[in-house]
Amino acid sequence: MLARTLEELATHGPTGLSVERIAAAAEVNKTSVYRRWPTREALVVAALDRVRADLSAQLPDTGSLRGDLRALGEAVAAFLAQPAGRALAAAAFSTDLPPTVGALARRQLEVPARDAAVDLVRRALDRGEWRAGAPADVVLAMLVGAVLHRVVLERRRATPAWVRGVADLLARGVAPEALGA
Repeated sequence: MLARTLEELATHGPTGLSVERIAAAAEVNKTSVYRRWPTREALVVAALDRVRADLSAQLPDTGSLRGDLRALGEAVAAFLAQPAGRALAAAAFSTDLPPTVGALARRQLEVPARDAAVDLVRRALDRGEWRAGAPADVVLAMLVGAVLHRVVLERRRATPAWVRGVADLLARGVAPEALGA
């Protein structure tokens, strides 16, 4: 039922979400849904909690900052191509859900990327690919934000070539002077 809720949210958004369609797809009565989740918001929160359990931000060490940035960007793009990712983005940007639900969705988008980013930056620093003082949070927000913009706002695919261009640009921006040229 929660997977169907995510599909419904991804397809119809928060305002178009139909408990009737969710119940029909699960072959249960609508009252069965409301018995377990008394409100639409409670159902959405339960579905979004499931996304957190399913979302893995373990990124491989590719051996280079460019490669790591590409891997992170491609992972975000792949996640947003799935119903769970589209549902999470819809909830995160919605003004039609209670603020607490939107905040939950935003945290679930931010935390896995932030956790992966800590390792990414540490490795880049160890390899001498990250300039001291370059703000990791800003750089990574630019990467994830660019992918979100491409997928959610432009409604276009963040292709590997497109992600590579963004990652290459960001890697040059944080490189020490000798490497950035």
